Amino acid sequence: MTPNRSADGAAPRDPAHRGRTPREQIRFFTIAEVAEIVRVSTRTVRRWIKSRKLAAHSFPMLRIAESDLEAFLAQHRHP
Repeated sequence: MTPNRSADGAAPRDPAHRGRTPREQIRFFTIAEVAEIVRVSTRTVRRWIKSRKLAAHSFPMLRIAESDLEAFLAQHRHP
């Protein structure tokens, strides 16, 4: 067993992956998809991104990672 491998031979998990295996894909949403999920306008989602309340990643177009959306919703959930 090498020091960078676990007992089963798998590579150690990167903490940034939050427990996901390297093969799992991160799901990204468009601004329109987030607006539909949260039931707000796309303008509201853009405001959240601009004010840094909601993290967005810039590919050819802005995308929101599912984990970032979940964290945002958890912080802004009303009791």
